[in-house]
Amino acid sequence: MSMEPTGKRDSDAYSKKMVEAKDELSQLQAELNNVLVKFCLRALRVFQSTRPEPLRPGEIALIVNNELVKGVLYELNLQPSIDEIAKTAKEAWAKEQKK
Repeated sequence: MSMEPTGKRDSDAYSKKMVEAKDELSQLQAELNNVLVKFCLRALRVFQSTRPEPLRPGEIALIVNNELVKGVLYELNLQPSIDEIAKTAKEAWAKEQKK
């Protein structure tokens, strides 16, 4: 697979497209944040289910940090996850290009 330039690029069209894509990026970031919150809520429910007293703010912060940084985000950065994401993105891109 060659990454060699295949011709002249239209920098004005690229700049325009990037401006147009800004809203999509904001929407995708919000969607990602919502998914990460769901991971955190799942972890908080699991921890809360093991004890009668409510979780304290410090415990919540620690659980959220562990769930996100040491759990979900760590797993996403492992090579098998990256490979699977890349594979799925390539397949989705191919489908999109057929439309």
